[in-house]
Amino acid sequence: MIKRLLIPLLAFVLSGCSTLASQPPTVSDVAYRQLIEVPEPENGNIVLAVYQFGDLTGQQKPNTNFGEMSKAVTQGSVNLLIKALKDAGDGKWFRVVERDTLQSLLQERKLIRTTRQMTQGDKAQPLGPMLYAGAYITGGIVGYDSNIVSGGAGARYLGIGGSTEYRRDNVTVVLRLINVVSGEVELAIMAEKTILSSSTGADVFRYLDTDTKLLEIEAGMAKNEPVTYAVRKVIEASVVELIRAGEVKGLWHYKPVLEPEVRAHIQGILDIIEENTLEPWIDPGKAEEVYDDYKKKPEVVEVIEEVIEEEEKIEVMDIGDPPGQSNDNDLVEPAEEPDEENTRSPAVITPDIAKLLRS
Repeated sequence: MIKRLLIPLLAFVLSGCSTLASQPPTVSDVAYRQLIEVPEPENGNIVLAVYQFGDLTGQQKPNTNFGEMSKAVTQGSVNLLIKALKDAGDGKWFRVVERDTLQSLLQERKLIRTTRQMTQGDKAQPLGPMLYAGAYITGGIVGYDSNIVSGGAGARYLGIGGSTEYRRDNVTVVLRLINVVSGEVELAIMAEKTILSSSTGADVFRYLDTDTKLLEIEAGMAKNEPVTYAVRKVIEASVVELIRAGEVKGLWHYKPVLEPEVRAHIQGILDIIEENTLEPWIDPGKAEEVYDDYKKKPEVVEVIEEVIEEEEKIEVMDIGDPPGQSNDNDLVEPAEEPDEENTRSPAVITPDIAKLLRS
């Protein structure tokens, strides 16, 4: 009887282990969804560097039975911070420069310069300058408190019972944004995250025969929130709070976001303007002239002919006595009265007028 019960139970356990082992690897997404929902910056990406962000707790992994040699939190928290900075605002907020492996980076650049000089000689092209940051982030995981709250409950009746237990831990992260020029700490952010662990179990204890037969069955399940996941989530939350605090202080500003109604109205106006805009007419049979065609044209030399006009000779005649006057015999001749309608006064050229005409 007992063998018949143990065989199916053992098969179930082994099948469950094989199912867990066959799960494919997955690419982790952002743990804190608000990190990619941050509004875009107004003036483009901000260049930042990360220095000395690690485990500052000095605690070992908690264990009620024996002392653990493993650390309580991850030792690669600087990589989690760089990942969070690159993911902020869907990658539109920060440009992170490498400083954690700076010595390796400088060694590689030196190798490139040496190789170019050996192969190209004096014609070797120099490397461009490295990107520098106007501010850098530092800090670390400053606290990991285990068994802040723990407890459980259980019940048993007629040899059948169940129990549950839970435990709560806490992790704390601090970020500091430092101005490179002045050395001033511009922002200091602290964030905390709770780590929950729980376990549930059930058992059956019963005598099947008063002599020797005894039945005992136990089953349980424990669910622990991964510590690395919790650290990653609290780091991402601290980055979001850093962006908000910087916007409040005036270190940077969000890009203005238009309401959907306003955006649709502006787009409609732009569509109307585009439809009514007249494009310049181009004759399809005549190719558009470019600068090379213009250079191929022969040079046109304009010849200006100077026309020299000869001065017109203007004769100046002496003006005689006006009609009706005479100096010979002191006789006054009657002058005819001119008809005002049909007679015009003759043109008289004086010496002054002749001089003006010559000039």
